[in-house]
Amino acid sequence: MASVQQILVPVDGSPTSVKALETAIELARLNKARLRLLYVIDELDYVNGFETAKAYYEQTLPFMHTDGERLLAQMCSLAEAKGVVCDSVLLESGVDRLCDVVAEHARQVHADMIVLGSHGRRGLNRVLMGSDAEQIVRHAPVPVLVIKG
Repeated sequence: MASVQQILVPVDGSPTSVKALETAIELARLNKARLRLLYVIDELDYVNGFETAKAYYEQTLPFMHTDGERLLAQMCSLAEAKGVVCDSVLLESGVDRLCDVVAEHARQVHADMIVLGSHGRRGLNRVLMGSDAEQIVRHAPVPVLVIKG
């Protein structure tokens, strides 16, 4: 296997995501690699159908950006405190599925590996909601390390 130089870490602020980041930091330290943190705003998660389009674009969307940027800064600080070079990007999913956004970003930044957390949904929850981690594994152009919560 070629050396790992760039590790992509999708984050969402959950405990599982933090656990995946901690693993990615250790991998980066061992390989002298850099981390790229990715936060994807899934706009449909925040639409309730009662707000006007104006309120959504003037209030809700800016809040999602601010919240995402704050999370990315906090998580990058964890990596940098351990001596790992880290940068981050915030993207909006638009109509794309999360797995497609992550896979495309991995291609764009020439990631050698993706490290992500899995919430471990089972049974009906998994059938109804799907598994983001599973879909990322299926669509990723590079190896994926899945950290269970």
